[in-house]
Amino acid sequence: MGLRLQAKWQTVDYVDGIKVLAPKDPKASISLPERSNTPGTSYVSYRKNGVFDQLRVFGMDRVPVFDIDYGMHQGGKSLHVHFYTNGKRASGNAVVRLKEGDLLYEKYKNLFKGVKL
Repeated sequence: MGLRLQAKWQTVDYVDGIKVLAPKDPKASISLPERSNTPGTSYVSYRKNGVFDQLRVFGMDRVPVFDIDYGMHQGGKSLHVHFYTNGKRASGNAVVRLKEGDLLYEKYKNLFKGVKL
């Protein structure tokens, strides 16, 4: 038998069918898993105050396709997307800010609790 690692996250809710994850250890970082056990799934996290933190969308290979983050980027707080290429998360000028009307914003807007654009 192989070694089975203890899960670090727990499902605390669902929004539009997407699992809301929180760390089992309340002192742990709220960052989402780097891989998914289920191909093509998505996970979302919220800060302790209920404000949207991050959405991570996985491909069929269980590797992230993109993250939507709400936080500081390039000197200001924004809702923005980091796309992944060959398992590496984009940064710097490759990050795309989201606004109302953008395809990804409209698709996931029900997740963005507490976000101010």
